[in-house]
Amino acid sequence: MRHDNLEDRRTASQETWMTNHPISGRHPIRVLLAESREVVRAGLRAFLHGEESLEVVGEADNATTLLSQLQHTKPDVIVLESQLTSGTDADTCKTLLSILPATRIIFIGSSDGPIGFRKRLEAGAHGFLLTNIHREELVQAIHTVAEGIPYLCSEATIETFRLLRRQPSETTVSSPIQALSPQEQRVIALIAEGYTNKEIASKLTLSDKTVKNYVANLYTKLEIERRSQAAVIYVKAQFQDASMSTGVRA
Repeated sequence: MRHDNLEDRRTASQETWMTNHPISGRHPIRVLLAESREVVRAGLRAFLHGEESLEVVGEADNATTLLSQLQHTKPDVIVLESQLTSGTDADTCKTLLSILPATRIIFIGSSDGPIGFRKRLEAGAHGFLLTNIHREELVQAIHTVAEGIPYLCSEATIETFRLLRRQPSETTVSSPIQALSPQEQRVIALIAEGYTNKEIASKLTLSDKTVKNYVANLYTKLEIERRSQAAVIYVKAQFQDASMSTGVRA
């Protein structure tokens, strides 16, 4: 029970810090690269070179250096190799966030399925990219997580949503999403994927004003004020459904 209370306090502290210190409002965004393979690390560094909105403030090739660099550089975002440390990615994530609660963590590695993605996100990670990442997506991912919005690369998103996207009538566990109309559920799903209102309007063949009304309605129903909150609620609800369907407790 004391452990649960400690986790609750840590989570509340992290959310408060993130609300009062929006990374997206500060430039450049400070990035720490943690990757054991020198050639991959050099490639990531080259991808970010010349991006005025981003600054690589440190690099690490092992767990010890990672912890040292974390405390020394205070990065906004960590681009972290999956399985860099001897523990699980979820444990690594919890350790890093216990030291610097407001940092965002993007894992890079090979796909291990939607359950693996869920465990990382539940531990506090904000994103996952495959090792064959392109420059544009890496930059986009960093900016996205800096907004507090989870980011999965396209391959991981497809794999995850094949499992997670089910009709509301099939859902057996009550979730806030069930309070939304079918169209509002389509809108919040696209919000969670990072689409703007204008892009949502185009995909759903609606007017910008209609989409804006849908967004306002779902904000009211979910008692939220920001897109990042909507994205988190949607992702958590879908992971809850996946846990029930696979027998894994969330």
